[in-house]
Amino acid sequence: MFIKKLLSVSLFLFFLSSCIGESLVPVKGPEGDPSLALNFSQFDDIPIPINSKLIREESIIISRKIGWSGRLVFETSENQIEVFDFFRNELPKFGWKKISEVSSESSLLNYQNNQRFASLQIFEKTLFGSKVKITVTEVE
Repeated sequence: MFIKKLLSVSLFLFFLSSCIGESLVPVKGPEGDPSLALNFSQFDDIPIPINSKLIREESIIISRKIGWSGRLVFETSENQIEVFDFFRNELPKFGWKKISEVSSESSLLNYQNNQRFASLQIFEKTLFGSKVKITVTEVE
């Protein structure tokens, strides 16, 4: 009986310890293949400001049926208004058509192309620069 309890407790502790310290958001592709790591070169249909830094922990690509779908998050050294103007000027060059735009403390731009919808949120960072979240979904 003692051995049975000891074995049960050991298995439980082993299972519990295997879950500690693991990150649920992958930074690299399957099996840690560095060639599948998320980077800006994978997003050739969305303009990205120069000197932007990808935030891999907050970005996730869900599907690649038609282009890509998911969330792309990055920081840039430009202020919020400059980033807002950058996207207003550059998105149409990539085939995106404006649906709506709101510029305030945090800006929101909604654009659509033939197959997908993009929602861009731009937040002013505390010290300097901006944080951008781009969410792209397929249109039915």
